[in-house]
Amino acid sequence: MGSKAKSIFASLGYLLLGFGIQIVVTIVGMIGLAVFYAISNADILEGNTDAVMSNMDSMMNYVVGATSWILLFSSIITVLALILIYKIKKRKVMEELQFKNTNIVNYLSAVLLGGLCWLFNSSLLTLISNAGLLEEQFINMENILSPLTAGSIVVSIITIGIIAPIAEEFLFRGVVFNTLRKRFSPAWTIGLQGVFFGIYHMNLIQGTYATLLGVIFGYVTYKTRSIWPAIIMHIVNNSMSFILNAILVDYVPSTTTYIIQGIIAAVGIIGVLFLIYKKNYKLDEEIPGDIQY
Repeated sequence: MGSKAKSIFASLGYLLLGFGIQIVVTIVGMIGLAVFYAISNADILEGNTDAVMSNMDSMMNYVVGATSWILLFSSIITVLALILIYKIKKRKVMEELQFKNTNIVNYLSAVLLGGLCWLFNSSLLTLISNAGLLEEQFINMENILSPLTAGSIVVSIITIGIIAPIAEEFLFRGVVFNTLRKRFSPAWTIGLQGVFFGIYHMNLIQGTYATLLGVIFGYVTYKTRSIWPAIIMHIVNNSMSFILNAILVDYVPSTTTYIIQGIIAAVGIIGVLFLIYKKNYKLDEEIPGDIQY
C-alpha cells in the first residue's frame, strides 16, 4: 500500500475512533440516564403501568435534556484518547499538533474570521431555507441540533461554544492535518482534512458548510503554523451561532438584507485570509521529520 493511501487510512482511523467514542458515550449515557430516572421515580412507577406510560415522555425529555452533557464528555474522552495514542507512540503532542504561540495579528484575524464565517453561513442557509430548498435536509439538521439546546443553557454554551470546538480542532486541524501533511502537498492536505471534517458531521447541510469551514481553518493553520487561530475561529463561530440565534429569534430581516450580509461576509473572509497570507511566512512544501501515523 502506498504511503499516501496509508496516510488517508490512518486519518480515517482517527475519525472512526472519534465517531466511535461519540456513539459509545451516547448509548451508555442515555441508558444510564434512563436507569437513573427510573430508579429515582421507582415509587411512582412500580406496579403502575399507566404511570410508566405517562412518564415515558418525561423520561425522554430528561434524557434529551442531558445531550449537551453527553457531547461534553465524549469530546473530552476523544481528546484524551488521542493524547494517549500519541503518548503510546512516544510522539510529542504539543509540538506535532502545533500548539504554539503566534502573533497578535493572527489571533485578531481569527476572531474576525470566526464571526464572518458565521455571518456568511447564517445568511446563505437562511436564503436557501426561505427559498424552500432542501426542506427535508433542514428538518434533519434541526432534529440533530435541537437536543443540544434542550438542557441547561450554560452547559450548552460551554459544550457547543468551547469544548466541542477544541476537541474537533484537536482531531482535525491537529491529528488529521498532521497525519496528511507528511505525505501530501499543503493544498491537498487542506482540502482533504476539510472534506473529512464535512463528512464527519453526517448531514448534507452541516457537512457542506463544515467542509468550507474546514478548508478555511486548515489554511489558517497551515499559514500560521499554529492550531490556536483555528481553535479561536471555531469557538467564535459556534458561540455566535448559538448565542445570537437565541437572542435574534424574532429578528427577521428582508431577503435583500441577507444577501448584503452574505456579500459583506464573503468579501471580509477573503480580505482577512489575504491579510493572513501576507503577514505569515511561506512554508516549505515538504514537512521534515519521521513519517508516523
